[in-house]
Amino acid sequence: MMIDMKWHVASLVAVFLALGVGILVGIAMVTDSALVERQEQMIDRLEEDFAALKAERDSLGARLAASERALTASLDFEDTVVASLVRGKLAGRRVAIVVCREAMPAEEVERIGRAIVDAGGQLVRVVDVLGSFAPASGRQAVEFASSLGVPASRAEVVTREVASALAAYLLGGEASPVLHSLLNLGYVSVAGQNLLRPGGSGDADTAGAEERGGGRGGRADAVVLVVGSLDPGFTPADAGIPIVRAVKALQVDVVCVEGWNVKVSQIADYRREGISTVDCVDLPLGRLSLVYALAGWRGHFGIKGGSEIRVPDLWGLSQ
Repeated sequence: MMIDMKWHVASLVAVFLALGVGILVGIAMVTDSALVERQEQMIDRLEEDFAALKAERDSLGARLAASERALTASLDFEDTVVASLVRGKLAGRRVAIVVCREAMPAEEVERIGRAIVDAGGQLVRVVDVLGSFAPASGRQAVEFASSLGVPASRAEVVTREVASALAAYLLGGEASPVLHSLLNLGYVSVAGQNLLRPGGSGDADTAGAEERGGGRGGRADAVVLVVGSLDPGFTPADAGIPIVRAVKALQVDVVCVEGWNVKVSQIADYRREGISTVDCVDLPLGRLSLVYALAGWRGHFGIKGGSEIRVPDLWGLSQ
């Protein structure tokens, strides 16, 4: 039987097509196998890297915990040493603390009060300044003055009158009508304000004051101004600097302090006011410097740029 040439050619073509398809399938299978192998290798490496990172993280966590324990022990030791170094340095000194708008947590303010008491001083009152004393415009000045009963209309005059009223209370215990207006409007908060009387002594003989340092009210002969802010919009000109100038006008010492890691540092503005400053009062060395500054040692103490010395030269002072 004769073989049809067309069928012969078709058969050959089919064979070669089958061969080609087989080759392509084989290549694809080899390629997929290699890809899978590479993926498995990558997964193995990622798992190894993850395990290494986890081990490193655990190691760092353990070291951090150990460092925190060591730091806590060191700070406790420093507090003990500071208490010994300051004992009696403020005997007879009566101190008021003014905190500018959430400049420092209450527990840190209490540590400041405790340092004053440990040094033999008396904490007579604690005042929190919550609002600005500086109206932004003439219209606001008129409204602010009217609400406080201050006979003034210019912004700078209103600010000065308000700061003077607060200074008079800090140093003499006199709770004037202006101070009561500040309290009622929420611009200031005073420990034991329920005992304040217009025109009276305004003694802060209260549990709140005592918890912050054993204060018994009365006249203060030094003021600690706590600054630094969580609010960049609350500037030293809003309250702190007017208070400093009002207190200085009454011939009373002011020491300005802030925490070492405060969000908005303001200590540089107060250095220009001719008063002593401490830029790390939330550390034992800062509280040590504060006590000696209240005792008469002048300067800019701390660890930030612009400070003159970390702590006072205690041995030089005692000579």
